Amino acid sequence: MKQTFMIKPNIPKFTEPSNFPEWKIEIEGMLSSNIYNTEILRQAIRNAIGGKSRKVLATLKPTATTKEMLETLESNYGDIKSGECIMEEYYKAKQAKEEDISAWGIRLEELVQKAIDRGEIQTSKREQMLRTRFWKYLRNTELKNAARMYYESNITFE
Repeated sequence: MKQTFMIKPNIPKFTEPSNFPEWKIEIEGMLSSNIYNTEILRQAIRNAIGGKSRKVLATLKPTATTKEMLETLESNYGDIKSGECIMEEYYKAKQAKEEDISAWGIRLEELVQKAIDRGEIQTSKREQMLRTRFWKYLRNTELKNAARMYYESNITFE
């Protein structure tokens, strides 16, 4: 049996709606770890929500569960694009002129993960789709030639 901590977790502030996906991942990680007492974690999450985002809490009962809070925040600040739209974005994605290769890779990974979350892509196809799109639309020819070996082998995208 795992022991839960009775200390308040250090939860990042959520005040900027554009940061919701990253904030939510942090919260989901804390929830899945099961190391914090659920009531203490629930209150810490409430306290971490600030700015205009805090008004969303007024629509919930004071006894709302962590799951209910996250669902409400997701409906207000989450990505509402359909799986089809995300796939369209993926197939149109190319490295932007001023985008470095790290940003290009992260952008692709985010698109593929959203498609997986919506059931549009099987997790087993993730690596192949990332490698193919990344390499095919890499702008720098020298880097593309240097990365060819990784593209043609079955080495992970990371």
